[in-house]
Amino acid sequence: MLIFGYGWKTHRFKAIAVSAMRKAFYPILVSFFLAPIPAPALTIESDQLRWIQVEETVLPIRDNTTRNAVIKGFTRKGEVLAVEKTGENWIKVRVNDTLDGWVPATSVSPSGPPVNLNPGYVKVVLAVVGGLGLTTFLFLAVSLHIKRRGESQERSRQAMADARRRLQNKIQLLFHVEPKIHSHLVMDEVDLRECLQSIGYVANLENDPEKFLHSCKAFKPNLIIAGFDFHGQVEKMVETDALLINTPVVYLHCRKEPAKAENRIRAFLDSNASEKDLSDAISICLKRSPEKIRYSVKPIALKGDIHPGTLMELLHFLGAVKKSGQLLAVSGSSKSELVLHKGDIAKATMKGLSGAKAAEAILNLASGAFEFHERDAGPGAAPEGAMNTQKILMDWAKTKDESNHHTRT
Repeated sequence: MLIFGYGWKTHRFKAIAVSAMRKAFYPILVSFFLAPIPAPALTIESDQLRWIQVEETVLPIRDNTTRNAVIKGFTRKGEVLAVEKTGENWIKVRVNDTLDGWVPATSVSPSGPPVNLNPGYVKVVLAVVGGLGLTTFLFLAVSLHIKRRGESQERSRQAMADARRRLQNKIQLLFHVEPKIHSHLVMDEVDLRECLQSIGYVANLENDPEKFLHSCKAFKPNLIIAGFDFHGQVEKMVETDALLINTPVVYLHCRKEPAKAENRIRAFLDSNASEKDLSDAISICLKRSPEKIRYSVKPIALKGDIHPGTLMELLHFLGAVKKSGQLLAVSGSSKSELVLHKGDIAKATMKGLSGAKAAEAILNLASGAFEFHERDAGPGAAPEGAMNTQKILMDWAKTKDESNHHTRT
């Protein structure tokens, strides 16, 4: 009150307090931090010392406090000894129950009590280490077992996939009488179908060449095996049928290998061919992709009966190989026409329909007969209004799927 009564302000009082701290408190604080810290004494005091550690490589234990005293024993560097008594320059220590004596104070240093391992702790540590080792071993064993089982399952899966893939390879046979072939597995001759089935193929036998083409269309083989006496008939059927034109053919019982047709997959085996020769020939023929072969259809008309899906497969083939020509289809009293220009549909007519609707109506035919006559398209561009064959096929398939869905629901 007196301070404020004389007109002094609060900030004036603060200034006086700060000035007093600078003149009195700061010098004391600085002198405290800057004062030298005394180093700890390394001398051994008798009332605090209980254990010492040997600093010499080999330190003799003497009978008294003289250098020439009798040596009672030795101790080595690093050992921790119990202190019994201290002197000015000598310390009396006890090494064990039977050995005690004096050592120079300069040869030892203060130490804590010796560390003795508890046998119980040692057993626990060994048990933990053993448990960890056993766990690691079991983990590695289980991991290796799982890995081997996975590899075995993968090999089995690949074998099954290979078997399924081979079972998808269907072979059509054409022989008057099913031949036998020498097998190295049974050291005897076995039926051809039995031999093919033993190496993973599905085989269908046809004896009548008149029914052979119909069997092929129903069976849809990946490869044909025929007797050489059917060579002319098979080549004629294959060359004039759009679905079989690139099917590989293996001929058996060949007396003399004929000239191979250009861009065709053929194999000729004689009468002494074994199961291994046949297997190798089939494998080589199937590995040759039809995509690597130049598609070609002779100017002879493709003819055949119409079954469900026949015209779809035929148009897909003609569009893929960029053929030009006229496709005629007759079903009952109705006639239809498709004109192709380098694989595209240039014209389509059927029962008053034209364009895409007529093309889809033609694809819906499930009976009747068809003929395709190839023509040279010439260098000119596609006619105006030409339709992409693949797009027509996709639109037709989509419409058919939707129709089937509505029928089911």
